[in-house]
Amino acid sequence: MCRRPLHARPTPRAPTGTLARVLLCAAALVANPLAAQTESPPGSPPGVAGAPATAPLRFFALGDLPYGESEVAPLQALLAAAAVQAPPFIVHVGDIKSGSSPCTDEQLHTIAGLFRAVAVPLVYTPGDNEWTDCGRWTAGGLDPRARLARVREVFFGDPGVLRLAALGVTQAGEHFPEIYGFVMDEVLFVALHIVGSDNGYDADAPAAMAEFRAREAANRDFLTRALASPQGRDARALVIMIQADPLFDGGRGPRGFRGFKAQLVDLMSQFPGPVLLIHGDTHQYRHDHPLLDPTRGAPFERFTRVEVPGSPFMGGVWISVDPRAAEPFAAEPVYAVSLDSVGSE
Repeated sequence: MCRRPLHARPTPRAPTGTLARVLLCAAALVANPLAAQTESPPGSPPGVAGAPATAPLRFFALGDLPYGESEVAPLQALLAAAAVQAPPFIVHVGDIKSGSSPCTDEQLHTIAGLFRAVAVPLVYTPGDNEWTDCGRWTAGGLDPRARLARVREVFFGDPGVLRLAALGVTQAGEHFPEIYGFVMDEVLFVALHIVGSDNGYDADAPAAMAEFRAREAANRDFLTRALASPQGRDARALVIMIQADPLFDGGRGPRGFRGFKAQLVDLMSQFPGPVLLIHGDTHQYRHDHPLLDPTRGAPFERFTRVEVPGSPFMGGVWISVDPRAAEPFAAEPVYAVSLDSVGSE
């Protein structure tokens, strides 16, 4: 069954059986009827909305998918159905495999192929399952830093996979191509590389700590420079995308997230507009205000968090950004079913 079933556009040569039902669910759920009010007219470039001209910037975000081979085809259908609505881009916040499944080049290329086939740019930030967790015995017992190098090569070394150039992105540098930003409709978007598993922090592993410190510094410096840039100073809203749940409800929390959370608190006094953090990690949809102002002991109302759902739930979130609205970051989760939960035929 689907949650929130909507009208589905017919698709040619549809598969039969369970897979057909899952693909149909994905197409139906992502095809939001409200999108008809803001669809681009024929021939318009991505992200240029039709009437009304002041329509909010709207894009689709998902993550923690796929977690098995049975979820690859449904994910493909979900991405394709979202792209039909002509968002300027689609966001995937990482974890393109389960943490215990083998880390292989074949798996990376499979997902890269899905991303390449999407009709709009893919804004992707890596998750811990792609590299940090590859040291697990069940994942192959591999060197996480070597796997990270492969992730960078496969997804960021070939510009045709994500097509970020179409968004005019600025990257942190050749050593950290996965850290980047761009501006659209006076909204500053920043993708940082912050992952689960305590963000790769391991005090007992010198190589892991060296990687962590370098990446943390690159994240911090890029966000600082993006906000200080002319476009950053003129931005009316800020959207940050990471993979990890930084555990706002855990006080200072694990060491791997402390620096990032401290920077978030600092930027609330530097950036006057609304701020959105999009992440995955726990596979549970959330739309809330979790960042506490230490001077008041109350949440920053200008700071919003959207966590995307994840496997075994096949779905994502439509996000609309309107800095002038009472709710600057409207979120609408949509779900289909996972083949893992219904079996296969």
